[in-house]
Amino acid sequence: MTSPSPRIRRRLTAWYAGSVFVLILASVLSMRAIARRALSVQHEDSVQRAIELVRSFFRAELSEYQRIDATLAHISGELIFAGMEFEFLRPDSSFFSKARLPNPSSQPRPPARIYVVPLEQKLAPGWKLRLTVSVADLMDARRHIDRATLVALPLAVALAALAGWLVTGRALRPVGMMADAAERIGAGTMGTRLPVADPNDELGRLGRHFNALLDRLDGALAQQRRFLADAAHELRTPLARMLGEAESRLASPAAPEDRASLERIHEDLRRASSLVDELMQLARADAGTVDAVIAPAFLDDVVSDAMSPWHAEARRQGVTLEVTALDEAPTRLDPRLIHRMVGVLLHNALRYTPQGGRVEVRVMCRDDHAVLEVEDSGIGIAPEDRERVFERFFRGSAARHRSPEGSGLGLAIAGWIAQQHGATISSGEGILGGALLRVVFPCAVQQTSGASTAPSAASQR
Repeated sequence: MTSPSPRIRRRLTAWYAGSVFVLILASVLSMRAIARRALSVQHEDSVQRAIELVRSFFRAELSEYQRIDATLAHISGELIFAGMEFEFLRPDSSFFSKARLPNPSSQPRPPARIYVVPLEQKLAPGWKLRLTVSVADLMDARRHIDRATLVALPLAVALAALAGWLVTGRALRPVGMMADAAERIGAGTMGTRLPVADPNDELGRLGRHFNALLDRLDGALAQQRRFLADAAHELRTPLARMLGEAESRLASPAAPEDRASLERIHEDLRRASSLVDELMQLARADAGTVDAVIAPAFLDDVVSDAMSPWHAEARRQGVTLEVTALDEAPTRLDPRLIHRMVGVLLHNALRYTPQGGRVEVRVMCRDDHAVLEVEDSGIGIAPEDRERVFERFFRGSAARHRSPEGSGLGLAIAGWIAQQHGATISSGEGILGGALLRVVFPCAVQQTSGASTAPSAASQR
């Protein structure tokens, strides 16, 4: 059995992770834009504060030195800014002086941004202040933000996917439990119901309605089984009584026309009785009242015992019945059910083999498997019918033409018996030109006493 594929869980996880990705992406991009904007504003504020500091210092010193050039020459030696370079420009934009730096390494690191602003409109008309400011720190901060974004975004999505996988797994756990319980429900376990964790949620409502459907179905099947078993039981007694009466009449002298009529009645009753027996067997099998008592045994011994009554029937029909292979084949089986299976297979072979034909039975041990084969030289099975001969009441056109009175239930019983033993039953074409029915039993060490997953066998041709 293949393990179920968690497609819904994967879809829900992908949907959840995708939704979280969109939300996180929008949030992270917004935060990135805000952070970059805040850094830019902070940088511009620091530049404006430096410019205002120079202007205020110029206004204070101008009152003492009176002249603009003298004042600028003085403050050029007094002002010291690390990472910034101040230059004073004449009204004609020519260089006049610049503020000194603490040391040569204090030059603004590239990349740098240049600001040219008026020094003082009223006190120094036309004079300008040129400020060269490094933006390297600003660019480094922005790069740190971008790297953090690139790392945080996939990490957040991965965590969201993990959380989604866990959450959806927990949410879908009741569905998985229901699916496992539904898979275990079969004809013999109709009393099993789906587990319902919370009967008031959506899944609980589904489980309650499905269990109610199973209750109705279980009741209908039980009623059908009881009807079939009761009908077969009720038919069995009068049929047996009429069959006994016909046999007693045939045993006493009678007119030729009476004897012919009785023989037809006897044959019809025999077929009807056989059909009732088959219906009883299938009804009990469906109801689960027939339990296979599986135990270690030798298939060759059981088959030999089961064949004893059929040699006389084969001679009566003018058909050669022979065991061509009888290997020692240990397996686990129920002798009573195997007797019934051998009887069904031999009856099937003799019915569709004309007079002068041949039926061969083989018991072999192949690859540690016990194999039973029944082959005949009869009409065979059409290739298109070989898959369906194990369906109940199915009979191929050739089988209906050869034996119109067949019930189509014999191989159904053989198939059910094979299923109880964990065996596989199949049909094909043999070397004798007719049908070949093969039953392969599992190894004795592998077989368990319960019913297995052998294909459901059904109907006789």
